[in-house]
Amino acid sequence: MLFVLSSGYCAYAQSSSNDVYGITLGSMTGQPTPAYEAIPVPESATVHQAEVTLRVSDITPNSAVISWSSEVTYITYTLLKFNVFTNTYQEVLSTTETTVQLTDLAEDTDYQFALISNNTSLLGETEFTTGVEKAAITVDKVSSSAVELSLQHSVNTSSLVLYRSTDGENYTELATLDGDSYTDTDVAEATTYYYQAKCVVTRGDKTSESQLSAPVQATTMKSFGLPAVSGATKTYAYYTAVTARSSPQYKLLRSDACYTDPETGIRMVDGRYCVALGSYYGTKIGTKYRITLEGGKELEVILCDQKSDRHTDANHQYAVNNQDILEFYIEKSKLPRGIRGNYGTLPQFSGAVVAIEQYVED
Repeated sequence: MLFVLSSGYCAYAQSSSNDVYGITLGSMTGQPTPAYEAIPVPESATVHQAEVTLRVSDITPNSAVISWSSEVTYITYTLLKFNVFTNTYQEVLSTTETTVQLTDLAEDTDYQFALISNNTSLLGETEFTTGVEKAAITVDKVSSSAVELSLQHSVNTSSLVLYRSTDGENYTELATLDGDSYTDTDVAEATTYYYQAKCVVTRGDKTSESQLSAPVQATTMKSFGLPAVSGATKTYAYYTAVTARSSPQYKLLRSDACYTDPETGIRMVDGRYCVALGSYYGTKIGTKYRITLEGGKELEVILCDQKSDRHTDANHQYAVNNQDILEFYIEKSKLPRGIRGNYGTLPQFSGAVVAIEQYVED
C-alpha cells in the first residue's frame, strides 16, 4: 500500500499479521522496518483537543486524505491506525508534513486513525467510512426490440439499481437487479437510450450506496418488413464489375478498409459482409445492417451497392429473377468450390431471411 504525502515523500508497504482492512504498516524511510509494538488506546483525557484539528477529505471507495492543523509546532507527527482485532493502535508512518493520502483502502469499511507527537502525546483521533465502488455498464447487443446490458460491480454488492434516460439528463429507475445482466425490452426502435447504475451494499441493518456509474448510450435498430419470398437464395456479383471510380460503391469496395474473406471470398469491411439490397431497405452506401436467418444465424453486413429497381419487385425488396433479397460482392478468384450462383448452399448462409435491421448512426 502506498501513502502519498504532501511533500512528495512516500511510505512503502510492510506486511503484518495484525494488518486489517487492506492497510499495511510503513515508514518514511522508504525501507522495510520491523513491526511496531501495539499502542494501547489512550485515555480520552490525554487528547490535546485544543492543539490539533484532524480533517478527512476526498473519501473514495479506496482512498482518503487526512490533514491536520496545530496550535503547536511539532518536529514530527506519527499516524496510527486502530486494529479492531487487538483493540490497539499501530503505527503507520511518521512525517513532518500535515497531510497524508491513504490508498489501497477497502470499500465500505470503517476506519479509525489517531495522531501523536514525538513524545507520544495523543493529539487527536478521527473516524471515517470509505465509499462503495461504482458499477460499470457495458452494452452487449442492441436490436430493434431490445438492449442487452452487462454490469460489473464489486463482490460486496447486494443489489444494483438501474436507471434509464432518453435525453442523457433526466433518469428514472428502471429495475433493481440481483444479477449482473439485464435486457431492456421496453424500447422503441431507432431510439437512443442512456443507462446508469448504482450499487447497494447491505450489511446487517446498515445500507450503503455507491455513486452513479458512468452513463452508457445505446441506440436501438430500425426494423424492416420482409417480402413474400424466403430469400433463401443469396446471389453474388464480382466486385471488380464496379468500375465508376467516382462512385461511393467503387470507393468502398476498393478502400484500404475493404478486404476479401479468405474462407468465403466475400469482400468485407470491419467484419461485415459487403452486400447489395433493394432500395426498400435504403440507398446510402456504407449503411450497416444485421440480417437474421433461420435458426438464429446473424449476418453483419454493409451496403456496398444497390439492386436496380428495374430488376426488383414493385416494393423493391427482392430481385425478381432469383427471388433473392441478399447479394454478396466477392473476389472472383476466391469463390469457394461448389457455389453455383447461390451462397445459400454454405451452412453459415443457409435458410430463409427472417429479419432485417438497420443500425442507426448519427
